Amino acid sequence: MSWRGWWQRFTGTPAVDGEKDANSSSLTPQADIGPTVKLGAWVLLGGFGAFMLWAILAPLDEGVPAQGMVMVDTKRKTIQHLTGGLIDKVLVREGQVVQAGDVLIKLNEAQARAEFEGSRQRYLSLRAQEDRLLAEQVGLKKIEFHPDVLAGKEDPLIGQHLRTQEQMLISRRLALQSELASIGEAMQAQQEAAKGYAAQLESRKQQMAYLVEERAGLRDLVREGYAPRNKLLEMERMASEIEATISDLYANQARAKRSASELSLRKLQREQEFRKDIDAQLAEVRREVSADEERFKAARDALERTDIKAPVSGSVVGIATQTVGGVIPQGQRIMDIVPKDEALLLEAQIQPHLIDRVRVGQLADIRFSNFSLTPQLVVEGQLVSVSADLLVDPATNSGYYLARVAVTAKGLKDLGGHRLQPGMPAEIVIKTGERSLLEYLLHPLTR
Repeated sequence: MSWRGWWQRFTGTPAVDGEKDANSSSLTPQADIGPTVKLGAWVLLGGFGAFMLWAILAPLDEGVPAQGMVMVDTKRKTIQHLTGGLIDKVLVREGQVVQAGDVLIKLNEAQARAEFEGSRQRYLSLRAQEDRLLAEQVGLKKIEFHPDVLAGKEDPLIGQHLRTQEQMLISRRLALQSELASIGEAMQAQQEAAKGYAAQLESRKQQMAYLVEERAGLRDLVREGYAPRNKLLEMERMASEIEATISDLYANQARAKRSASELSLRKLQREQEFRKDIDAQLAEVRREVSADEERFKAARDALERTDIKAPVSGSVVGIATQTVGGVIPQGQRIMDIVPKDEALLLEAQIQPHLIDRVRVGQLADIRFSNFSLTPQLVVEGQLVSVSADLLVDPATNSGYYLARVAVTAKGLKDLGGHRLQPGMPAEIVIKTGERSLLEYLLHPLTR
């Protein structure tokens, strides 16, 4: 039987007369194909046709596959210590959630405490001395202490420093006042003496004027013989004595005025010397305060660092040592903290031969297989960055490009109540385009 005859029998198409005679001689009534077979043929043909239509028209996603891992956007915070030390207490355990500022490990503080107290005592004593000199410089009767000094006044030693400086302020002020008062009294005495000499001079000058007048009249009487000459000589002697006294009074008055001026200058010089001494001491103390303040701050920081604290809130992972009495070397990693409530990204390694198909902004399918209730959860992601240069995996010595994929808002909605954890693996397919199945099958032949 020809193929056309079979087709006519399957489809029920009537044959032409010539074909009917040829076929009728070779077929028997038992050889007729029933309607079930015909229906099956139609179904097969229809299915094949639909498959071909789907293969030609239906778009299929194509993409770049990669293995990824959930990472914190800001990475883990590695805890280290600047100088190291002996462990006194370990206050956290693996996986514990801590808040920023919580103490993780306490180091032995004996040496740091001793250095801190020594530098603190010296710094605050110098600061108190500086405050006292400042009060002396402007003539205050009470010292205005620096806040650092006031903060430590409950310490007995610091309190003693404060009292010592207050006593020095009073005693130095009283000593200066006493010295200046003594000079002032001496100066006043000389000024009074000068005034006394001036009064005596006035009296002697008046006495001399009377004597000169009397002597002139007596001289006429002696010349005419009415008075003895010896009386005139006596009067001449008295005039000479008064003149000598006047000269002495002038000299004494000048000396008193000169002494008063010298004492006034001495008083001024003493005040200037006192201020100059204060300025010199203040300059020296300020230099020492500046240097000791830095040492004090460094010692305080070293003491504070004996409490190793969490820089951020998060979970403690990878504790390197928990031995009380053990040594933490300088700069060695102690533990890590995975930040809490930080954005999560997935990092994936892209093979070098696929990098030309990857662009920032492309969508991706992220498949998680770690959730027990939904072991094959697929959510939407988006490529946010690709490394600019080839990186090398030290474990395999193979090259790769680092891609970072963020879960989109739609993807977060699809996650529902599932919580991503740093370190969780995932399969990522970065979507690079669409093509039909037929194009995919024919691609090797058309290259």
